[in-house]
Amino acid sequence: MGSGGVGRFGVGMDSLVKQSRRGLGFTLVEMLLVITIIAIVVSITIPALGGARETSRRIACLANLKSMGTGLQAYMNDSKDLLPRVRPIHDPNGNQNDLSLLDVMVAYLSIPAPEREDPTNPNSPWIHVADVLKCPSDRVGKDAATNFEPLWRSSGFSYEYLAGEMMVFGEQLTVADPQKGTTLLYNDPKWRDLPVVLDNDDWHTGRKGGVPRNALFFGDWRADWASSIVRFDSQDPRLRQLVCDLIVTYGQRVFPGCN
Repeated sequence: MGSGGVGRFGVGMDSLVKQSRRGLGFTLVEMLLVITIIAIVVSITIPALGGARETSRRIACLANLKSMGTGLQAYMNDSKDLLPRVRPIHDPNGNQNDLSLLDVMVAYLSIPAPEREDPTNPNSPWIHVADVLKCPSDRVGKDAATNFEPLWRSSGFSYEYLAGEMMVFGEQLTVADPQKGTTLLYNDPKWRDLPVVLDNDDWHTGRKGGVPRNALFFGDWRADWASSIVRFDSQDPRLRQLVCDLIVTYGQRVFPGCN
């Protein structure tokens, strides 16, 4: 075959390659369309991933509360079926040297006690806090005085002992036996939606029409969404009934406004 034939064949191949390359290219409109689709997919995927992470954190938080229920039941088995008479964790007026629920959990769940970052400074942040004592969604605080530290960092605990608050309230109103009265109150089916322990803040976003906190309930020690009862105000008739039950029915003393 002559050199001319080879040349003609080579020119033909070049032409096919160029046409092929033009066929594989994108127009500007096509590229913009692809970029738009990718942006839409990303905008849908990122919130979904964030929601999945929060769901995972909430489930871990619920597991923590369930573990606390185990600790509380163990305590009650040793204490005549009474809830612990200890101060609420975040009671600003309480004696910080008194036992709190944190101390009970350390003992009955066999977990290490939290440690201060600076053992010589009682106001330094807590470190080495056991996972069961901190809610994974407790990530940023609201108090400028603590430099917006998560609650577990500033107080060693992400949760609040509502039963302890009830006992403090009973003490202030001179209920004869606040520990027994509060325990009897929780045993009353009327108050089955009253949490014993709950998240100390609204950390769990995404719940519509309800309180975005986890809670631990008495008896079966189920962990679930907190009920709206934790949000009642001074005008709510349930609050009056709760006070009357605690003080009169189970506290065995007369109180104005209660039958």
